[in-house]
Amino acid sequence: MKLRYGARLREFVVRPPEQDRKLNLLVGSVRSGKTWALHAKILWGCSYRVEGWKLLTGVTKDTIYTNVLNDLFTMVGPANYYYNHQSGFLRIYESTWKVMGAKDEGSEKFIRGMTVGYVVCDELTQMPQDFFQMLRTRMSPEGSRLYASTNTDTPLHWVKADLLDNQELRKEGLLWSMTCTLDDNPNLPEDYVKSLKAGFTGLFYQRFILGQWVMAEGVIYRDAWKDESTFTDKDLPVGLMWGGQTRERVISVDYGTVNPNVFLDWRDDGVTAWCYNEKRWDSAKEMKQKTDSELADDLYEFTEHDQSPQIVVDPSAASFKQELTNRGWWVTDAVNDVQSGISKTSTALAKGVIRFHRDNCKATISEFQTYAWDPKKALRGIEEPIKSGDHGPDAARYFCATKIPIWRLM
Repeated sequence: MKLRYGARLREFVVRPPEQDRKLNLLVGSVRSGKTWALHAKILWGCSYRVEGWKLLTGVTKDTIYTNVLNDLFTMVGPANYYYNHQSGFLRIYESTWKVMGAKDEGSEKFIRGMTVGYVVCDELTQMPQDFFQMLRTRMSPEGSRLYASTNTDTPLHWVKADLLDNQELRKEGLLWSMTCTLDDNPNLPEDYVKSLKAGFTGLFYQRFILGQWVMAEGVIYRDAWKDESTFTDKDLPVGLMWGGQTRERVISVDYGTVNPNVFLDWRDDGVTAWCYNEKRWDSAKEMKQKTDSELADDLYEFTEHDQSPQIVVDPSAASFKQELTNRGWWVTDAVNDVQSGISKTSTALAKGVIRFHRDNCKATISEFQTYAWDPKKALRGIEEPIKSGDHGPDAARYFCATKIPIWRLM
């Protein structure tokens, strides 16, 4: 597998570990070549003589395999590696490594007592700070090295505030970093770069394309929403609603008994997903709380007694999912990572992949105009939407995160 590096990354790639700092970070935009550059540092590490363990870390073993190991194994060839996914034991050439996930605050206990000489971190901003702090305390051998890659996040994130902006580390010569952009990866076709840039707006464009550390603030979908995000009956493809062409019907559900319950009715023709209708029950407004059985009855009426649609539901709605399953509905757990789901929904809106009926989905359309980041939590470095007027956007996010493949957004 042959890869070209931009001039700035090439300098990092060919530099032996002896000439690197103790902490070395590649940060910036998506697809800028950061992970490919780390492959070189893994290969350098195979022959680098240092005491202690050699570690490869990330959020989980699965993400490490997908992001790093899969391509690395192609590069070195099947005869030159052995990997046990369960134990995390990895051998590359004659060098022994340990692959270790670090997805939560309790992960740091797995490295207590270890002596670490060489470590490569994937997606550093997704890892807990206490794991990283413990990792640094284990890097006692002379000549120990850490290499990490990450996309940007809020400027209050510990990677930015406590590491990249730590002038003491830089003054002592312990920290080196480089901000990477798409220009640092000469392997990307021009049409792909254009498509990638067009797929992000606002906050996500600043972070994923420009590689900036920016605060999430204001209306979430402000830069993605446009006039073409809505439609009327005359805009529908011929036969979409009543057959005559390939299409899929999906109902996405933001489940609520105390909070409002929302059903969104999607008709997907493979190019555009048309949100044709919505149904809501707000127990506070109606002064009546419905049972799971009553909500299931509402769904049956909403679909006009059609039980063929796939029902995409928040995975935490266990009792409602069981009620629907008992009645013979096809129920699927929604992908419920809020940040990635919002990013995907924003791209789908910007690219015109999802649209909403102007007359039938008025409440959801209204909520999209006001759905905003929580400013108080943002000041603490926590990025969450305000938990008010979010039920239609949440149901739409479940649909996008679960049913829209990434290739349709490119």
